[in-house]
Amino acid sequence: MSDYIVKSGDTLSKIATSTLGAAGKWRIIAELNGIVNPNKLRVGKRLQLPEEVAEVPSVVNTSAGVKTASKERVRISIENKVVYATILAKPEKIFLGRLHRKGMYRVGFQEPETFISNHREKLLEVNLTDSEMNVIFATSENEGNLDAVNTWDNQFISFGMFQWTAGSPDKPGELPALVQVVKEQYPDDFQHYWGQFGLDVVDVNNKTGWFSYRGKKLTSAADKTMLREHIWAYRFARAGADIEVQAAQVLHAINRINQFYFVKSHKLDDYALADLITSEYGVALLLDNHVNRPGYLRGCVAAALERSNLTAEKMSRGGDEEEKLVIKNYLDIRQAYGKYPMTDARQRASVTRGYVVDGIISDSRGSFASSIGGSSIPYVG
Repeated sequence: MSDYIVKSGDTLSKIATSTLGAAGKWRIIAELNGIVNPNKLRVGKRLQLPEEVAEVPSVVNTSAGVKTASKERVRISIENKVVYATILAKPEKIFLGRLHRKGMYRVGFQEPETFISNHREKLLEVNLTDSEMNVIFATSENEGNLDAVNTWDNQFISFGMFQWTAGSPDKPGELPALVQVVKEQYPDDFQHYWGQFGLDVVDVNNKTGWFSYRGKKLTSAADKTMLREHIWAYRFARAGADIEVQAAQVLHAINRINQFYFVKSHKLDDYALADLITSEYGVALLLDNHVNRPGYLRGCVAAALERSNLTAEKMSRGGDEEEKLVIKNYLDIRQAYGKYPMTDARQRASVTRGYVVDGIISDSRGSFASSIGGSSIPYVG
């Protein structure tokens, strides 16, 4: 059983949030330590923390093959600000993450590049093109691991290579849309990792949606706080090690491209980005921009066209020389574009360029091939 030394400014709810992932668990700490009046908490007092036992899913679809679906009982514990899960049947102690602010963070171990390299056949099953796989491969180094989980910020929980979130209070999030992809493509996996524990998704479109728990839609901060509990981080981390859930993440990342790439925009003189930037390298850069600063993407490209003395109409008929010029100017502009410019824009571009040098993606115009074709869809501003 782990313990905690009370510091100045601590309250039981604050301690419960930082150590157990939920403020409402202060009562458990109080009962365990015989605290009658939680307002009289002495600095320096050593508190015992409960070791929670809960059921979690086993990892079913692995690189070594498919295993029988089962549940395991684990004990969640904290030692020196590190969160562990101990499988009771073994016992096996597994690193989950590190405490941070209101929850914890986990960088993860499942690299997208490794998955894409080793399981391209799984991505072909969901109708992705080789070109789309190459673009995600080149973008993934700038993003997160497939089993990354964070529960410490105002989005309550985020997961996966693009850190899809549950959404801020009273707002939908992108993570339910990812879980919906799993539910549609791999319904048994959805049930195994989330459904059997009461978690579902509701009111989902191709971008965002909501979680529900045992039939109740999670909307408010009070509702969504349960997602900070370490056991949910562990359940998502286990899902992130499953190659079918990993395939769903890559598919959902491609869905993100489809949401902005083929859409006509008045900022681009009623052209879509798909009319203007058509190399794998260019699309990888656009996706990286959209993940980091989505609201700046079209304005940044429009500024690059202007600096290149090209209209959107001329660019749509251009060749390699024109695209390389626009990309060069685009990369210069995006470093300082907007009130809050892209984070590490130069370094991120350098990483993506490395995949051109290594021959993984092409910077030739027309090299990007999408699984949905090249048709533009409705206007945006």
